[in-house]
Amino acid sequence: MQLHNQTAAKPPRTERRRNLALREHFDTAQALLKPLLGNPASHNGAAFYKAMTKLQTTFPDMSGNEIEALVAAVVRSMQTRPASR
Repeated sequence: MQLHNQTAAKPPRTERRRNLALREHFDTAQALLKPLLGNPASHNGAAFYKAMTKLQTTFPDMSGNEIEALVAAVVRSMQTRPASR
């Protein structure tokens, strides 16, 4: 039986994301939305509507789908990353 070389270099990761502009706006969106969505108890329809409205005002060139994706990414980030950030 032949063992594979475990020290072989891994191939570079391919980018899965299709809309890289969202990545550029993520940090700004997170800073804007943290006061609105920082508390998980505040995750309700009104808070998400306010978050999407705030991002639409800040980034008027983005589509509604892009705004929704950005809000979802910020919420997911707040749920999965430590609160110290």
